[in-house]
Amino acid sequence: MVLTLARPGADEPETAWQDTVQAGLDKLGAFDPRDPIEAMLAIQVIAANAGSLDAYRLAFEPGATAVQALRQRANAASLARTMTGAIRLLKPQRALPAAPARDWGSAALELGAAWRAEPPRPAEPPQSGKPGEAEPQVIVKWIDEIDDAELAIAVEDDRREKAGEPPLPRNGPKVLYRYKPEDYIHRFKPDERAARPYPGWENMTKPERREFFGYTYDGQVAPLSMLTPESQAAAAAGEE
Repeated sequence: MVLTLARPGADEPETAWQDTVQAGLDKLGAFDPRDPIEAMLAIQVIAANAGSLDAYRLAFEPGATAVQALRQRANAASLARTMTGAIRLLKPQRALPAAPARDWGSAALELGAAWRAEPPRPAEPPQSGKPGEAEPQVIVKWIDEIDDAELAIAVEDDRREKAGEPPLPRNGPKVLYRYKPEDYIHRFKPDERAARPYPGWENMTKPERREFFGYTYDGQVAPLSMLTPESQAAAAAGEE
């Protein structure tokens, strides 16, 4: 459980590590797990809550771009749903009388020290893979590889560009959303007939309708007796 909690910052006091662990243990004690399955679900709730709060913090960082903020808020919402599902599974346990406070002894101190000794997550390398290289002013992202939140941003960027409006504010490089070279969109060719004005089916003969809509079926659709007298007369005249 300890390794799922948000790590205190480098400028936090010495007691921050122990306080964070103790808060997690207190939550675990409130759930009062009595078997490994209940303990697993309780830890999922605690971890999802810690991750959701950390995602919200990252979303509201002053330097976060619009894309980063949307992605972090989506992550927070997903973690909140996970937490809710785990709590729902623990509902029978929560309905039981409250358990007495547990004495964890020196567990928080020992676990906090062990946690602090664990190496932090390594920093991500530069996008170019070459240290010291300046951040590019423009980057390209493939449309079929972005999530729904970023796709909404891509659609809004395209709308603003076509309308002559200013682009969305960004703190990082400009992002160009493009289709991959082998994507079907590059091979798609619209049917030229779709650009023709539609005169209305009632203003066209049967051969004209068949040509306009691209009908190729020559078989009988239904017995003529099922048609109206007007349609039967038109069919006899070769108009239907």
